[in-house]
Amino acid sequence: MKHIMICCGAGVATSTVALKKLEAFLQSENLLDKVRISQGTVAEAKTRDDIDFIVSTSPVDVSVPVISALPLLTGMGTDKVFSRVKEYLLA
Repeated sequence: MKHIMICCGAGVATSTVALKKLEAFLQSENLLDKVRISQGTVAEAKTRDDIDFIVSTSPVDVSVPVISALPLLTGMGTDKVFSRVKEYLLA
């Protein structure tokens, strides 16, 4: 089971929007049961060592892959975000 962290600056507002859209996508692809999702701040993401990849609305410099969640907020480019998430989950 892969572990994703959804994060933003404060760990509340924009990460929650991204989380809901990501959960809906994963549910539609029957992948929700293959992933563990955590939510938090960018600062917290930097301290975690149990994350396979991060989906973030803010820049974060970590050693695991990071997918920008900004398209999930703007509605433009969401397919690319979803395909990258699916790619990492199935890798």
